Amino acid sequence: MKKFVLGVFSLALVFASCSDDDDNQTTTAPFAGTLSGGPFTFCVDGTVDNVSGITTDADAAGSDRTFIITDDLNNILGTPPDNAALEGVDFDGAGAGTCFIWYVRHDGTLEGATMGESLDDMTGNFSLSTSISVTRTEVNAGVISGGPFNFTVDGTPDFVTGITLDGTGVGTNSTFVITTDTGDILGLPPTLADLEGVDFDGAGVGVCLIWYLRFEDGLEGAAMGENADDLVGCFALSNPLTVNRS
Repeated sequence: MKKFVLGVFSLALVFASCSDDDDNQTTTAPFAGTLSGGPFTFCVDGTVDNVSGITTDADAAGSDRTFIITDDLNNILGTPPDNAALEGVDFDGAGAGTCFIWYVRHDGTLEGATMGESLDDMTGNFSLSTSISVTRTEVNAGVISGGPFNFTVDGTPDFVTGITLDGTGVGTNSTFVITTDTGDILGLPPTLADLEGVDFDGAGVGVCLIWYLRFEDGLEGAAMGENADDLVGCFALSNPLTVNRS
């Protein structure tokens, strides 16, 4: 009888223990938090553009994780699994536009997180972070036509005429640039009318080159006395036109 009572008592302890364990179990919901870094602005110029310095929330939770890159319509362009893969993405290859980088934490049931799908259609137990923008700006100077021009340095003003642009130029700002044949900047007439007002006879004997420049804010080195090869920023130079001064 004593053994029976002790057995029942032992079972009661086991059941009580199991019951207590169930009551104490907690499930942590996925939490992506805040994604920090950027925003990033790149110039689409054929040079590789990578993001860096992006950090995730220290309180982020969830058994699985990934980054997601979308366009401005939330279409998924890529899903780099970790920070190293994200920093290896070349955003220059995507062309002009705006991308967004997101961080996702989930419990392994995430569906729809694939290229070609939409961020809005993802399903599962997941959390989406704040986003970081990546703006990709494209500049193009197009084609400039006219000349070549041949002038005699004789004290009589010499002006260029008939110069045209093909209309394909892209960029917030523009100017013409006059350089020597080694790229030294002699002048920056802002408009075609200003360019046609330049007296090339006063430059003496030599060769000048006329370029068309399209650029975004922040361009450095576009000043008289500098060299066009040292321009820094988001810009594009057209083909040059030649002005021979004999």
